[in-house]
Amino acid sequence: MKTHQFITTRALLHNEKAKVIPVRRLHCLQDEIHRFQDAEDLNDFQQWIVDELYTFDVPDVGFPVESILLIAVPHPFCAHVEFSHRGRTYKSFSFVMPDFKRTEEALRKALSGLNHHLAEAGDIPLKRLAVQSGLAAYGRNNICYIDGMGSNFSLMAYFTDMPCEEDPWTDVTMSSSCTDCNACLNNCPTRAIRKERFLIDNEKCLSFLNESGAPFPEWLPETVHHCVYDCMKCQIVCPMNRKQVDYVTGPVQFTESETDHLLSGTPFEDFPMALQNKATYLGLHQWPEGIPRNLKTLFDISDRKGDPTETPSPR
Repeated sequence: MKTHQFITTRALLHNEKAKVIPVRRLHCLQDEIHRFQDAEDLNDFQQWIVDELYTFDVPDVGFPVESILLIAVPHPFCAHVEFSHRGRTYKSFSFVMPDFKRTEEALRKALSGLNHHLAEAGDIPLKRLAVQSGLAAYGRNNICYIDGMGSNFSLMAYFTDMPCEEDPWTDVTMSSSCTDCNACLNNCPTRAIRKERFLIDNEKCLSFLNESGAPFPEWLPETVHHCVYDCMKCQIVCPMNRKQVDYVTGPVQFTESETDHLLSGTPFEDFPMALQNKATYLGLHQWPEGIPRNLKTLFDISDRKGDPTETPSPR
């Protein structure tokens, strides 16, 4: 069995999916993104991603890099969460993070047995790499989908010294499932998804707005808020997620003290260990400025509705 086939098979044992891509494709990707940049009217945030976030140079990692190992690690669609606060229980939803550590440990063990090495790939364009390698397809909402996984996965990438016997490179295309479907467009609460343009208006996207600590804009209606961060609206109605949306875990419960830490903006490193574990599982540690504001907003909305213990619907 070829090395890349061995790794792909090993990954599938944990319900992951993998692609091994020649490292030279990283510079092909850079050229294509530059052409995309020239053809599109990008806002400031999108321009920052292209100009400053992405890196395309292969670093010195102590071994000759021949390929990029791209892994899609599955996770539940979301988790029920419950926050105890001032004698009440507030219920909501949160996204869930995959077990990256377990995957990396297994990969390193598998590769070391073959005398190959891994090094984290850093800020390379993972979604685009997944699409052009044939691992995933873009949806109309600019989210990646994989057959059998829907959008319930996160991507991780490594530089390796594995030879890549295949070169599965394709053009960027939107999934054929989106051709005659407007489900995500019609369910987007802020109209960030556009029918006439593939690139969404990310500055109107609730996911974007939920991740910063800035005050919510005045035009944003209260009714759009439904989860601790990010937004589920386009993914929950997507036909490509039909088999994934019921994969819900929890409840993950937060004590009064833990909720107070989240509301006060306590730094992650100062969390008690139990709270660190919960925050990491749900990905709350990624948005330290946005989480306090988001929780206060959700609690205020529940109080005004009259029953904060009622389980909301993410739909």
